[in-house]
Amino acid sequence: MFRIFKKFSQYATLLTGDFARIFKDFSPPPLPEVVARVLDRLSHPEVTPAEVAPLIEKDPALAAQVLKLVNSAFFGLSRSITSIREATTLLGLKEIKSLVLSYGVVQTIKDPHREGFDIAVFWEDSLFRALFAREVARHRGFQPEEAFSGALLEDVALPVLLTNWYEGYRRVYETWQADRSRSLHEVEREMLSWDHAQAGAWVLRSWKLPDVLVCCVGLHTHSLVQIAEMGFLETPIGAVALASKIPSVTTPQALEELKAEAPLLRLSLETIAALAEKVLDTFGEIAACLGLEISPPVTVVEALRG
Repeated sequence: MFRIFKKFSQYATLLTGDFARIFKDFSPPPLPEVVARVLDRLSHPEVTPAEVAPLIEKDPALAAQVLKLVNSAFFGLSRSITSIREATTLLGLKEIKSLVLSYGVVQTIKDPHREGFDIAVFWEDSLFRALFAREVARHRGFQPEEAFSGALLEDVALPVLLTNWYEGYRRVYETWQADRSRSLHEVEREMLSWDHAQAGAWVLRSWKLPDVLVCCVGLHTHSLVQIAEMGFLETPIGAVALASKIPSVTTPQALEELKAEAPLLRLSLETIAALAEKVLDTFGEIAACLGLEISPPVTVVEALRG
């Protein structure tokens, strides 16, 4: 276990190495102060639910959001949970961390209002991939909470770059918009020598998030063959990398990468479709709990059904 955490740390450092210089003129948007405090407390290995609950309770909006999510069909609890203390004890701190981070990211990421970028599509794709990554991780037996968070954050750099670094990024984005026959990360690497996955890893590092999440985001544009060569296939990183191959709601038929790579995680197309159906069942409720006014990606699931 120690060896895998050491590898996470090494790759997280490599992925974010030069971005402090590249982005010296701007800082990524900070997470809400209460979210940063809760995540900081949760980063301590000896922390207990009794220490975390009061921090969440101090912010009524965060507390309400956590309770909404806890009582949703996403968790399928047999009774209603009415207190944060009970929620932290019942669900465990990993799940609470994932919920708090989800709330914080949705509050932080704003619509850049750039031509060709649709914030609703961004969140539809991100949330569906996050829920799908969670199901893949549960199915394969590794850390569903980290898979969910990693996939939710995988494209977090896009709205940040389009808002905070637009003059430097504009030509890249417009080139890709004009010809989408290539993936965005290929255009980025050609024109900038880095991609939005690496920039996203740097954003997560600035938020002091765990190395495994930094790697989930920084490596999500890699193929599963490359992920396997790094020794990360049977980790949340593998689940996030596969989820990133789920097509956007704007191109639901683009399934070639997903079909080619799913067997590496020993997942049949029938299993992929079944997991996607399961995600669709809870998508609307989770989106509403997070305050996202978005539609379930029905066309993507229909395409997966074949």
